[in-house]
Amino acid sequence: MRLHQINQLTYPEPLESTWQNSLQTGDQVLLIESGILRTQQQTDALRALMALKNSQLFYLRSDAAAYGITPTIGSGLSDEDWVTLTFSAEANISW
Repeated sequence: MRLHQINQLTYPEPLESTWQNSLQTGDQVLLIESGILRTQQQTDALRALMALKNSQLFYLRSDAAAYGITPTIGSGLSDEDWVTLTFSAEANISW
């Protein structure tokens, strides 16, 4: 399993397509920093992508709190959970 860390709400189109196309079955996606805003503005697209790739979606609870949002998609992680997830991945990819 590879962990893809997404830290922006949007990327330029070529990069957005690249990270989504590089997602393999069973990979995990972690939304951090302003990437957490995707849970509010790209909910349907994220659900479809996670279903298509049979992937799991996570976000940092501290980032959700900082933006004052309550995501309705994905699983919230503490900073300690983030470290554990990072070390359990075969590879970490920061976009």
